[in-house]
Amino acid sequence: MVSAIAARAQEHPKEHPKEHPTAKAISTADLEKAIRANIDEAAKANNGRFPAKDDVLNKTWQLTLVRVHTDKLTQLDASTYFACVDFKADDGTLVDVDFYFKDDAGQLKRTDTTVHKINGQPRYNYEKKGDFWVRVPVGQAPEKKEHPKGEHPKF
Repeated sequence: MVSAIAARAQEHPKEHPKEHPTAKAISTADLEKAIRANIDEAAKANNGRFPAKDDVLNKTWQLTLVRVHTDKLTQLDASTYFACVDFKADDGTLVDVDFYFKDDAGQLKRTDTTVHKINGQPRYNYEKKGDFWVRVPVGQAPEKKEHPKGEHPKF
């Protein structure tokens, strides 16, 4: 079963800058750096491989980073960020993992990872509903090619 992740549109409460310091905006480079550091840290504790839990196949993939899609680094709401990352398993299987991060006082903390695709076959897609991005089963969204425009939420 695919769970839906909803992300609100950007909303910032009205604040007085003199009373409340403004947080530094998270850049694409910041998010990519956090993703790579997260992968490196997990791999160090796992014989050089990134472990990705796959609830559909009931297994944990042992993966090597292929690339972070810098064109797929997306802010979902005021403090939630998303990234698409390609990995390769030792048997040659290509595994696309979606990473989710929250901005916690300027520090990006990973909140979730999900296996999005196996060998280019998506398990879910993203659809904008009002101000929210939600994951939808593949059958409910138009079939898409590997990393087409609009597949992942964008800034």
